[in-house]
Amino acid sequence: MKHYVLGNDQARPATRAFERTRYIDVFLNDPKAKASAEMIVEFFDALNDLVEDHIYVVNVRCPETGSAGAPLYWAGRTAIFWGDIQKTWPCDSTDKARISQILNLASRSILVGGAVLLLAQAGRTAETTAAIHPNFAAAAREIGLSDCHRNTHWSPDNRTHSAATKLSALRLLADCVALDHGEHLADTLRGYIGLTEPERSCSSQLAARLIQRSGADPMVRQVIEAMLNNVEDPLKISDLSQTVGASTRQLQRRFLGKTGVKLLITYRELRLERAHSLLQHTNMPQSEIATATGFSSAAALGRAFRAQYNLTTADVRNQRFAGELSGHRHTH
Repeated sequence: MKHYVLGNDQARPATRAFERTRYIDVFLNDPKAKASAEMIVEFFDALNDLVEDHIYVVNVRCPETGSAGAPLYWAGRTAIFWGDIQKTWPCDSTDKARISQILNLASRSILVGGAVLLLAQAGRTAETTAAIHPNFAAAAREIGLSDCHRNTHWSPDNRTHSAATKLSALRLLADCVALDHGEHLADTLRGYIGLTEPERSCSSQLAARLIQRSGADPMVRQVIEAMLNNVEDPLKISDLSQTVGASTRQLQRRFLGKTGVKLLITYRELRLERAHSLLQHTNMPQSEIATATGFSSAAALGRAFRAQYNLTTADVRNQRFAGELSGHRHTH
């Protein structure tokens, strides 16, 4: 499910309880830019799949006039000025005042493409360096803005950053994720959305969440990797213990203490997660999926699947032909 709206102050409420909600306001310099702004929506949709304690809501705004909004509105928000590499951001005197207010009030701002020139136009003279696309190099020099000669620039005050292009803006957003949630989750997200080649352990959303919850504990990471590599023929807990060089009791206590869930329950959920993916994205017969995920039969898989997701295997298989199941989003 995508968390975004078009318009002003209409962001959807968070759909999962007990998480902190963070808002991303994306400003467009042209209504035609809505299609490309989908990249940001998909970025944060992917992050919502991987992060446990926050949910991100993206609010895409068309060009507008009026006040920037109260300081309380911008507390904890990120403002993204989604410019392109063909033209500068249109900015009259009213726009300058409003944009200056947003840049001053937003907890974090990112200026993309031609929007980077807003730093000077909106009176942000303290920001003298930015990531500048070659198309705007001459204009930037004229207004006293220096090129960092990189595709992204991280502001020293951690508030007003810039990206030369829309694609490099995604890398900058991933750096923001690293700052907010740790480098492990950021690396997982980069692989998940194709910014880098994914590591084997990043193929599981459940694994990514548990590793993040554990603080990237080495033993937790190692045993999760071992479980993911042995889904078809599940290892005994004694074998898992040998893999990480610990006693069975030590491993169980360490895993429970770091993740809050039991090791063998997690192993079963990882196998069911793999089965869910195979049901949804392949034509494999259910009997073969059961074998591939360590279940004795399709019936045994079906019973475990229903207990975990409150869905039948047929329900998920039918998604491939009937579209998304209304209102269903599995969690672990």
